[in-house]
Amino acid sequence: MASYGKNNPAPLSNTVKTMLSFLFVLVIASLALNGFLLWQWLGFLQRAQVMGQQAQVAVDQAVAGLSDFESATIQFSVPVHDEIPVKTTVKFQKTIDVPINMTIPINQQIKTQIPLKINDITIPIEVNVPVKMNVPINETQKVKLDLDIPIETSVPIDMNIPVNIPLKDTGLMPYIEQLRGMLQQMNESFSSQLP
Repeated sequence: MASYGKNNPAPLSNTVKTMLSFLFVLVIASLALNGFLLWQWLGFLQRAQVMGQQAQVAVDQAVAGLSDFESATIQFSVPVHDEIPVKTTVKFQKTIDVPINMTIPINQQIKTQIPLKINDITIPIEVNVPVKMNVPINETQKVKLDLDIPIETSVPIDMNIPVNIPLKDTGLMPYIEQLRGMLQQMNESFSSQLP
């Protein structure tokens, strides 16, 4: 029978060996799990850093886009389909040349006296002289017009009126400035948190 002392420790029982093996497996599993979690955490940090950089670029682009947006103009057309009543008097003053080119027929009996002298005595004799002729008239006369012409009508309007409103003239500017401030704060937050 062997004796057990300081130099010869007692042999381990099967239960203890099983427990030690189980503990060894648990330690190895714990180390493997910790290694896996550390690897996942480093991957998460790397992805978070990339996403933070992308978010910072997106915020920078959004701030630049706001500058373009501020100088934009709202453009649209307003269709107008209506009739406008017009009632007025137009003063018309002008001198115009009126050409007269015509022939006036004359067909009349003209009573006249023909003095008949016999010796020193003059005797008037009344006679009817027939006049039958065409008198040509060819000339230009100046005619001065001074008229008040009344106008009463309805004017149909069918058109599209273009409307251009600069965005800076609207009430949106305070909101744009507020949004710009929020984006700049986000950008500063990303800059301070990213390595």
